[in-house]
Amino acid sequence: MREELAALKVPYDEVLERFLGKEDFYLRILKKFLADQSFEGLEQKASEKDWPEAFKYAHTVKGLCANLGLTGILDSVVPLTEELRKAPYDEQAIGNYLAEAEREYRKAVEVITALS
Repeated sequence: MREELAALKVPYDEVLERFLGKEDFYLRILKKFLADQSFEGLEQKASEKDWPEAFKYAHTVKGLCANLGLTGILDSVVPLTEELRKAPYDEQAIGNYLAEAEREYRKAVEVITALS
């Protein structure tokens, strides 16, 4: 599992410590990430250019990814969240960060699904 999660930039030892050293517990919680609809909500609100609502979803995704150690997604969601925090909105920057987050999210879904 460690090798697969390395592709997602998961700081394995640090995250496992957060989950009391229990790999099965971490994996169970990680699988729940697949059912969470926050990223889809972010994509939807961004496509509608509803920036305040997109910010709420981005902030939620940021927290989930931070807790689960999904650094690959986090690296683009953090600056995306900051772009969505302020007006006027830089739609080009938002689009760039969102595109990177989407790539990382799809990769995470693929890896986590394979672990199941």
